[in-house]
Amino acid sequence: MTTILAHGTAGTIRIGGLRAGALTEWRVVLSPTTNKPTLFGKGRIGRYYARAVGTTARVELTPAPIPHRIGRKPPPVLNPFVLIGTIAELSSMRITISHGEIVRA
Repeated sequence: MTTILAHGTAGTIRIGGLRAGALTEWRVVLSPTTNKPTLFGKGRIGRYYARAVGTTARVELTPAPIPHRIGRKPPPVLNPFVLIGTIAELSSMRITISHGEIVRA
């Protein structure tokens, strides 16, 4: 079973220092095999980056707020963070980044 670390609806992808696209939906999970963060994202990505599989990408992510339950203490607010990892899958609408490292923005 995979553990979801964060999810959201806003993010920016950078490949080789250049802005490659924007994420409209994403989630970061902890991989059960490598025990490292893995990103699964959907959005608009430049088609000319399709050959970037295997290279390093930097993704700036803004997590969605955690739902608040009435009568309970409010959950902590997750700060924006940066994930740097290897591109495992890339198309004009979808990206998967594996072997990631989370860096605070």
